[in-house]
Amino acid sequence: MSKDEAFEPSAVPVPEEETDTPITEEETAETVPEKVSDGPVPEEETDGEHEPEAEEASAEASAQDAQTLTKQDKLAAIRAALQERENAQEDPDPPFDPEASESADAPSESPPNKETTEQKKTEKRTGKKKRSGKKTPGKQQNEKKKKRKKKRKKVPLGKRLRGLFPQKGDSVFEAIRKSIFLVSTAIFIVCLCLIGDYFIDNYRNKVLNDDFVVRRQRRTDADEAVASENNISTYYRLLPSVEDLLAVNPDVVGYITIPGTRIGYPVLQKRGQEDGNEYYLHRNIQLEEARPGSIFLDYRNNFDYVVAGEKQAENSENLIIYGHNMHDYAMFGSLKYYINDAEYYDAHPIVELNSNYKKYKYKIFAMILVDIDDETDTRFDYWNTLDFDDEQQFYDYVNEIKRRTVRLTDVDIAYGDQLLTLSTCNSTFTEGRLVVFARLLRDGESLEEGTTSVANPNIKWPNSYYKWHKNTYDPDAEFVPYG
Repeated sequence: MSKDEAFEPSAVPVPEEETDTPITEEETAETVPEKVSDGPVPEEETDGEHEPEAEEASAEASAQDAQTLTKQDKLAAIRAALQERENAQEDPDPPFDPEASESADAPSESPPNKETTEQKKTEKRTGKKKRSGKKTPGKQQNEKKKKRKKKRKKVPLGKRLRGLFPQKGDSVFEAIRKSIFLVSTAIFIVCLCLIGDYFIDNYRNKVLNDDFVVRRQRRTDADEAVASENNISTYYRLLPSVEDLLAVNPDVVGYITIPGTRIGYPVLQKRGQEDGNEYYLHRNIQLEEARPGSIFLDYRNNFDYVVAGEKQAENSENLIIYGHNMHDYAMFGSLKYYINDAEYYDAHPIVELNSNYKKYKYKIFAMILVDIDDETDTRFDYWNTLDFDDEQQFYDYVNEIKRRTVRLTDVDIAYGDQLLTLSTCNSTFTEGRLVVFARLLRDGESLEEGTTSVANPNIKWPNSYYKWHKNTYDPDAEFVPYG
């Protein structure tokens, strides 16, 4: 051992057996240093010869130390040193010790492999490995991927759009997938456009109608005087409220209103033309194409038909007015409530219909569903009966309506009453129609008289209705006819 080497307790060999036998002089001279501490190790002998006095002094000191130091003491010192080191590792924040702090500032004289040995002992005791500062292969790969993403160039929009279409080199499955996607996208866009167009048309129609309502209301006060005069005169004057409407379209023949509902529109008629019932099906009052169309009178009807102030024909005995059943309840869309809502009729039993010259009021007495494609014994051509040849035909017609009505009212019907028929489409059948019937208010009659209703317990439905519903109609059940 050289002069510059430091003594380490861990380097001292541990005896196999522990005894209290004193160390001999020879063993002390060969293996045991003067002290167990980290002090300097005695210098080794050189090739020169020692003086006799030095040798005698060294021998005496070794003999004295051997008598006081046993193997047991040496082993205890080693264990104490190891225990202190283990305690220092387990307690990361030991109490502050000035002496220890000063010793920590001193340079370490540990061998290079000391820290590795202690780390292994700690790992063995705790079962945990100390994390290395080196990056794992997984982390390195993630960092590489991030760098690649940053380096990727943005693909132009045109190239991305072209990639949506089948291209040369695509597999069959990929070409089919792209084709299905493109077709689905096209269908979605078309449907979106149709829905948007539908609501835009409805909105434009509402704005247009609201404008006419405002303009008409400004002059309704003057209508009463003119209408009263026309009732007693053979010369007919235009009602002031329709002058603005006629200026927009000369086909205007009146104005219909059901108080308390959204129904309040000009009534048009393409008189005398065989296609007259289709002309205003998708045209508004300004003759523009419009999905809601207009409210129009059957082209065969006569309704205060006046030329140059003179009435040209008597009014038809059954006036038939058509209108679309819009989903937003515009036009005749609110008529469905007479079928679906048990209390709706009691709140709205009156229809107001003005011609260009007079004002009329009607009482609703029935509401039915009809299949116009019906070719069986339940067929009912309500739209082809505008006038009646005799009393029998009249009562056959109104009693057939009563058998079919969804609700029974107390409004009585008599031969000679002028009828009003409001017709709109209905989805109950492929070509279904919802029809509301009313009769003209008689002179001196109360508006409220008879305007109550109850559910009809024995409804006569079209035969197509019984394809999905049980046939509950009993033709022999008690029936109270009109007349």
